Amino acid sequence: MKGILIIISTFLSGFLLYFAWTDYVEEEFKITEYKGHIVNKIRSEQVIDRGTVFTVEPNYKIVLSTGEALTVPFPIYQKLNKGEYTVLLKQNDRIIIP
Repeated sequence: MKGILIIISTFLSGFLLYFAWTDYVEEEFKITEYKGHIVNKIRSEQVIDRGTVFTVEPNYKIVLSTGEALTVPFPIYQKLNKGEYTVLLKQNDRIIIP
């Protein structure tokens, strides 16, 4: 009886580990592609409360002709110009220009 219980628990843990790992890998390699002309570039400041201190951080957004508004890092915001066509790739909250 003890041997059967060990075999079943080993099989069950391997089965659950396999499905957890496949979902993780699927999400890790998911890439979203955004294409379009840049309609607007928006620079705003975001106030962040960190306990007893308030800090202000810049927030950079671009609006594409497809209607999508994306928050981008400063180097990408600086590189892109209004009216030009661009392709952006997003993976795990990281945006890059291919």
